Amino acid sequence: YGSVLILLILAAGVLFPFLYAFTSGLKGSTEIFSSGLRLFPKDPQWSNYREAWESFEMIHLFNNSFVIVSVGVVLRITISSLAAFALSRLKPIGGRFIMMGFFITLMIPGIAYLVPLFVTLKKLPVVHLNLLDSYWGLWLPYSTSAFAIFVLKNFFDRIPSEIIESARIDGASQLQILVRIVLPLSRSIILILAILTFMDLWKDYLLPFLIISDPTRQPITVRLFYLADNYYGVNLQMAAAFIALLPPLLVAILLQRYLKTGLTLGGVKG
Repeated sequence: YGSVLILLILAAGVLFPFLYAFTSGLKGSTEIFSSGLRLFPKDPQWSNYREAWESFEMIHLFNNSFVIVSVGVVLRITISSLAAFALSRLKPIGGRFIMMGFFITLMIPGIAYLVPLFVTLKKLPVVHLNLLDSYWGLWLPYSTSAFAIFVLKNFFDRIPSEIIESARIDGASQLQILVRIVLPLSRSIILILAILTFMDLWKDYLLPFLIISDPTRQPITVRLFYLADNYYGVNLQMAAAFIALLPPLLVAILLQRYLKTGLTLGGVKG
């Protein structure tokens, strides 16, 4: 019973911010500032959510975010898979040092290289392109992930070498081996990385804030900050914020069984 009680307390602590955001969106503009922790409103104003949806133009903001995040997920999974396969099966010279370089980048906080990244995107080396105010200025940084490469490499290492050698003897190229054998056997871990990447990119605020200045192209995290700060009451801000967190929340709830599978995955099923 003690462990169950602890888990219930932890669950309540995790769920409280979501519940508070939802109920705050149902309150009036003055009730939300009332003293004390009053979780539920006296008179729920469901129209706040409709007003927030229309006033903040949530459809347009959702569209911007889905474009940014979906392409970012595809690019990250694609590039990480290629890099992981090369390190796992092609055995390049200096592969250990390359992996060590990836490990070093994991120890550096992301905010530390925002300024160099901004300068680089302002004038891309060699081609001298300005990627500011362009989705490519987000997609290129999003496409690389040392964590994803490390996870995929470890998973690819577990694939029996006999399968790879049989395909190579049959005349399959390295790309065919990756696409037709390795990736199908790695569906579970790729799906897990896609889910984690989706939630990670959806909540990203600082990089889009620096790169995208055009209001019509900003993702939902950035645009809500500008709109809420200037025009609307806190109750509508909370309603809009709760609507904005629904996609990653639904993804986490609906696909949680795949996340559990990934955490306990110990081998390859073929």
